[in-house]
Amino acid sequence: MSQSISAARIPLRLPLYALALTGLLAACNPTPPTSATVTGVTVNPTAATLKINEQKTFVATVKGTGSFDSGVTWTSSKPNVATVAATGVVTAISDGQTSIVATSRTDAKQAATAAVTVTGTTPVTSINAMINFQPASSATPAGFVADTGAAYNDALGYGWVRQDSLNAATHTPLDVGVNARDRALPGLEAQLNTFIHMQYNANSSGPSERTPAAWEYKVPNGTYTVTVSTGDGATSLDSQHALNIEGQKAILPYLPADTNKFRSVALRVDVSDGRLTIDATGGTNTKINYVTIASGNRPSVRDAKPTDGQTNVDTTGAVVADLNFAAGAVDETTLTQGASLTGPDGQPVPAIVNTSGGGDVVVLKPTAPLKPFTAYTFTITPALKDAAGNPFLPFHTSFVTGSEMAVGGPVAFDQIAQPNVPSYAYTSVEIGPDNMLYAATLSGEILRFGMGTDGTLTAPQIIKSVITAENGPRTIIGLKFDPSSTADNLVLWISNNVVYTGVAAPEWSGKITRLSGKNLETVQDYVVGLPRSVRDHMTNSISFKPGEGSALYVTQGSDTSTGAPDTQWGMRPEKLLTGALLRVDLSRITPGSPVNVKTGDGGTYNPYAPGAPVTLYATGIRNAFDMVWHSNGSLYVPANGGAAGGSTPSVPAVLPASCANRPDGSYKGPVVNGKVGMLKQKDFLFQVKPNKYYGHPNPERCEWVLNGGNPTPGADNDPAEVIDYPAGTQPDPNWGGVAYDFGESASPNGVIEEYSMPGKNVLLKNRLLVVRYSRGKDIIVLKPGPDGSIIASATLDNVPGLTNFNPSPLDLIENRTNGNIYVALLDETTGQGTIKLVRPK
Repeated sequence: MSQSISAARIPLRLPLYALALTGLLAACNPTPPTSATVTGVTVNPTAATLKINEQKTFVATVKGTGSFDSGVTWTSSKPNVATVAATGVVTAISDGQTSIVATSRTDAKQAATAAVTVTGTTPVTSINAMINFQPASSATPAGFVADTGAAYNDALGYGWVRQDSLNAATHTPLDVGVNARDRALPGLEAQLNTFIHMQYNANSSGPSERTPAAWEYKVPNGTYTVTVSTGDGATSLDSQHALNIEGQKAILPYLPADTNKFRSVALRVDVSDGRLTIDATGGTNTKINYVTIASGNRPSVRDAKPTDGQTNVDTTGAVVADLNFAAGAVDETTLTQGASLTGPDGQPVPAIVNTSGGGDVVVLKPTAPLKPFTAYTFTITPALKDAAGNPFLPFHTSFVTGSEMAVGGPVAFDQIAQPNVPSYAYTSVEIGPDNMLYAATLSGEILRFGMGTDGTLTAPQIIKSVITAENGPRTIIGLKFDPSSTADNLVLWISNNVVYTGVAAPEWSGKITRLSGKNLETVQDYVVGLPRSVRDHMTNSISFKPGEGSALYVTQGSDTSTGAPDTQWGMRPEKLLTGALLRVDLSRITPGSPVNVKTGDGGTYNPYAPGAPVTLYATGIRNAFDMVWHSNGSLYVPANGGAAGGSTPSVPAVLPASCANRPDGSYKGPVVNGKVGMLKQKDFLFQVKPNKYYGHPNPERCEWVLNGGNPTPGADNDPAEVIDYPAGTQPDPNWGGVAYDFGESASPNGVIEEYSMPGKNVLLKNRLLVVRYSRGKDIIVLKPGPDGSIIASATLDNVPGLTNFNPSPLDLIENRTNGNIYVALLDETTGQGTIKLVRPK
């Protein structure tokens, strides 16, 4: 049943990571509760942008069974930004962002959140300008208006001004028509062939206007989505292009490469002086191709890789588009309709289209290698929508592939479908001491399969003890048998979390639980009150360190994108235990008396207290799905980096007393200023050591520097460099460094050490096998060196049989008796999943 604060019934929208939860709940078939139970709260709308003093009514719907109070308590995370009345009426107070939370009066654990952005200006809804910068003699691309370099004219409404006059009361008009060019190169779109020099290379000859110029467009004050492009298709690579929109860094200084000469970025910006301004401060000989200006309330593509006009693109790669939102995430049910890749014949390329757990990217991975030396176009249409139903602004990028990638090598595998595996949203796989394969699900089932001599899985037993104990579904991620467990005495440890259904997940809802008995029927919580993000960052994998059977290690996800609250993650701040690797001393916990580790909102747990059963082993690990203790003694943890648009914290003027709890006893710098709208961060493999910091800021622990800071000048000169920081920004003193750089949007998740037995194929023995869930949809093979560091030159990519998984691969486990690998696969758009046998040839 469903009861609503208003007469309107609000349908539950199921996001990506919920994975068609309706069908999964039906499969769970939990025992009906005997009393009134609240199962969830939704808020409509899920996001809104208001001007100061504007009001908007939000509606909360409480769902459950039995007779329960349908009322909610409304709160605002930042009442100075917006207040909320008991009726759900929100009043905008000042510029900023806040979360409006509706909490069930029957069950305070059930709540939902809406993101509210307040601006002093009224968002613009009607503009759609497309300006191409070109010589007057060139043909104007379809749909564009030509700008040929004329000085700004108020009657015309756009044009050029001196860059050095931008800080003056009056901007000085400047004609730069002499700087317009058209390369007229074959195979390149017209809007990339043409450009205007915003700055002119001092060493160049010929007619030119050498005064640095900026471009302005007259608009009503408001919020806009602005796309800009820089680059030059000619062989000359004498520029360091950079662009800023309304003072925000859009394209950071970059040197073009012969195969990658262009950059384009879309930003949401606020205009308060009646003119949208684009300048090239920070660049040298910057050339601007085109600009588009659209309403700021539409979701859009921020940028994409491959970039527009890129050549020599990997034929086995994926297309990754970062997204802009006013708030919220992509509606994953619209991915296949709204995103596509086409070849020169205009026909769609068969591909898997998915997003991240945060819903902030689109990843399109062709199901087979692309043709070499062939042009392809990636397109986003308004059929793609965000979770609130807003259509995306149209977008496309075109690129040309390079030569066919070499495949083969010393090892190969066969992917073998398993017809006995029922469709569930599988999360983790593990082999028990009874030589059975166990698989956990997003909805709380554990499936137990027999494994034939050829690796084939038998029909499973479906174990629902967690669902029964919790009176409903719980997402299970961590799955690890106790070292003392035997075939006749099964003891399985799990991490389990509230199922994410598209509304803000309740905080402090993660658990570590012990299952035992022949059918794992005995369920005992050992740790409760673990923190939880509003979305899919939760209490993730668990592991025992060899030889240390009483200690369980736990990867705990972050609450934010890059350390400070942001709208994408519901403005929920980091907690003392988030974004970290935890150590649970099981010997300090009495069975039947779980330890509550809630550290805020009335919780008093202190991980630094002497004898604390749950402690911080290492920190700054943003969102690690899995980990592995290697036979060389190292602990390897792949972690997902933040998407574009996150925020970072500032070091306060007065350090909090909690800094005394840092491993080094204090915080000695550097001092960093928080930033909004961070660039996308990479995914890394960490060789984790105790008391080290791995780059995800958390002010609760006096950790403020994102990743490796920016110690030296120049782009990508430093490991895990954050170019949003000024050069010279040192990393945190406890920075632990990076073992391997996966690049952007790989989403490295499951990881194992390969253990091939004598007599089998031992060429991968003791190497790391890491699942790349998003961009690669494959398994990459990494080789640790004698000191535990990863030998990058020994990396094996495109191994036959370890590529082109469909659906996307999430976790893996090896049967050490024969080298067979089982891979859990997940289709986020449908909620369907399976397990595939990967057998060595």
